Amino acid sequence: MTITVGTTVFGGPNPTTPGQQVKLLVDALTAAGIAVGSYGNILARWIKDVVDHPFADYADLAANVSKAEAVGAQRNAVGDRREADACKAVNARLGRGGGPAPAWAAGFYDLPPGGQDPTVWARQADGSRDRRAAPVKVDIWSEDLIGIVGGGAKDGRINDFARVCEELRIVCASHGIRPVVFAGFGANDSRDRAVAAVGPQNTYVQDADGGPWRLMSDPAPSSSTQP
Repeated sequence: MTITVGTTVFGGPNPTTPGQQVKLLVDALTAAGIAVGSYGNILARWIKDVVDHPFADYADLAANVSKAEAVGAQRNAVGDRREADACKAVNARLGRGGGPAPAWAAGFYDLPPGGQDPTVWARQADGSRDRRAAPVKVDIWSEDLIGIVGGGAKDGRINDFARVCEELRIVCASHGIRPVVFAGFGANDSRDRAVAAVGPQNTYVQDADGGPWRLMSDPAPSSSTQP
């Protein structure tokens, strides 16, 4: 939609692209003598958001961007810890910066710039990439599996998450490896969609926030205490 600073509107009916609008915003912040770090991604997300983002002035915008940066950094730290624990649970490694790719992935993955998660394509019967099937962004992987890891926020985009789980199943089936989904504590809808796509034997859950992972096919620990 738009970012409005005072009476100046960025985005919306303006004919330039979101990227160009972000550059205009960055230039305006710089001209106002304000530096708020790596704010480009946040501004781009707000420009493309479904709601408007009004601010009294550039100082107000900068303060809110800084606050969003802090929240995002905390969220990323929680996500990184969740993925690291998932790796330990299945003896896997991180997709981004986690060492060499598995042998089965040779010729079937791309590494986006900036240390992002690898993109893995399905394998056709003739050994080529299947461009008809959607690829999967890998959170964790090994010689035996591909895994995606998420927390409660995935429930807010449940249809997208369900689609990714199904795409994961298809890509893994083409390579003859295991699809695993980690649905963090509180991600109840995500857990159910994961089970529907890859089965309880491939869906990991947490019984407490930040707690250990267990398979949905295994019984939940008893809540009773020993005398």
